[in-house]
Amino acid sequence: MPLDLKIGLDAKALKRDLSALSGKEIPKAEAAALNRLAFGAFKQVQDRMKDIFDRPTRFTLFGFKVQTATSSRLEAAVVTKDLINGSGGTPAISYLGPQIHGGPRDKTKFERNLSRLSGGQYVVPGKDCPLDENGNIPRSLVTQVLSRLGAASHSQINLSDKTARRLARQGKVARGRKSEYFIARERGNGRPKGIYKLLGPGQVGEIFRFVSAPNYKKRFPVEQIVNETVARRQDRIVQEEIIKVFRRRGLR
Repeated sequence: MPLDLKIGLDAKALKRDLSALSGKEIPKAEAAALNRLAFGAFKQVQDRMKDIFDRPTRFTLFGFKVQTATSSRLEAAVVTKDLINGSGGTPAISYLGPQIHGGPRDKTKFERNLSRLSGGQYVVPGKDCPLDENGNIPRSLVTQVLSRLGAASHSQINLSDKTARRLARQGKVARGRKSEYFIARERGNGRPKGIYKLLGPGQVGEIFRFVSAPNYKKRFPVEQIVNETVARRQDRIVQEEIIKVFRRRGLR
């Protein structure tokens, strides 16, 4: 769910502080103050991400942006970006949202592609899954696994669910060639439990584990961060913008 955290100023205090300015100067000073407050709040949001999350990526850190004010539109905001990353992945707000509001998260594109093989379960790294420097699953590994198991979207066009499951059990790709990846199943009920990889003679590694929908606790109070930052800095920022106006007057 997109977030739009508008930056507000105390109307009474603002009227008092800006009373020394002319009618033309007030909107410009107010817009400048709003924008400084918005960018300051945005920076605090990023700093808290670094404290809360383990090695957040640049894409995650810039999951929010500033919507700036102008003298004719006196409204600034810290808003979420609803764009996906360059590799065609998931919008940052899709995985930040559960950290902000709590509850379950949406499935990733990877999980949706694997749904016919995983039984609609969610996917988490297994104990033998290689991770990148940010602790995330490398995009190259996702592409490789989807390709090997015939689960990539381009491989699914003419591939039935029954055929996909059969090939996965046999450890074969969509064209029927043997693959090093295979779907492991629970004993007794045959429920898929994860994706494993043949590492060598008699050696297998748990690459991905299938799990039920994860439920997250609220731990990223972004609205509180924005509001507290604005309240703490408002008086100083407004006063500084007023001083700038007086300085500009002196240069005329």
